[in-house]
Amino acid sequence: MDGQTAAGMRYWTHGHGRRDTFLLVHGWCCDHDFMTPLARHLVDREARAITVDMPGHGASPPPADGYGVTAMADRLRAFAHALDLHRVFVIGHSLGGVWSLVAAAGDRTRFTGSGLLDSAVAGPPGAAAAIGQVAASLRDDTSGAVRESIIRSYFPPYSDPRLVERVVAATARPSTEVAYAPIAGLADWIAADGDGTALRRWDRPLLFVGSNAPFADYARLAELAPQAFIGQTVGSGHFVQLQVPTQVDAMLDRYREVTG
Repeated sequence: MDGQTAAGMRYWTHGHGRRDTFLLVHGWCCDHDFMTPLARHLVDREARAITVDMPGHGASPPPADGYGVTAMADRLRAFAHALDLHRVFVIGHSLGGVWSLVAAAGDRTRFTGSGLLDSAVAGPPGAAAAIGQVAASLRDDTSGAVRESIIRSYFPPYSDPRLVERVVAATARPSTEVAYAPIAGLADWIAADGDGTALRRWDRPLLFVGSNAPFADYARLAELAPQAFIGQTVGSGHFVQLQVPTQVDAMLDRYREVTG
């Protein structure tokens, strides 16, 4: 359970995995703790779960090759190779889902399943431009005010205020570069149809769990990935695995049941 390092990333192992191995990837400005509740659920289901701090996040050093989507996905593949992982289900929240999808689509010998928790793929027209504007607003946000505003907007008004403040405090820790550069990379990737390419390339069952205001256009997602299982949470903002964990757990359990 103590943190270890592989491929330049800190990671934590939960359980012994008598059934499956899950690689859990946090999202924008987060760290491995954001995926710990899901890891505990998987351990209760006799799986092994590995949570990571992505490069530049948490206890992991910044990447030498930048924060672009392809570069971050490459680091996940290098991590899986370093630990010699096989038959891995990779589940990512938010931007972590994007990195996870690209990693899985690029190494189908190691990755068996892929899950995206409210990730920015298959968005509506103009999604790349909108994300680019967000990136521009974050570039000079040295005070963190823009970042905090974005994080708070991810929670419905009826959210638990203690959870909101905990997430706001945690996501304020990364540097301005970590807040800006991955979002700029996401905008460039979507503008180049990276999400369409990855979704078409991953021809295995995909789990997508959306929030009350999902980034994905479900109709377009179903067109690009007809094998996808698309779930919609009730009463949750963007941090679905923290706000409605039992709903997410149930959808993941069903995904494992029908695809395993």
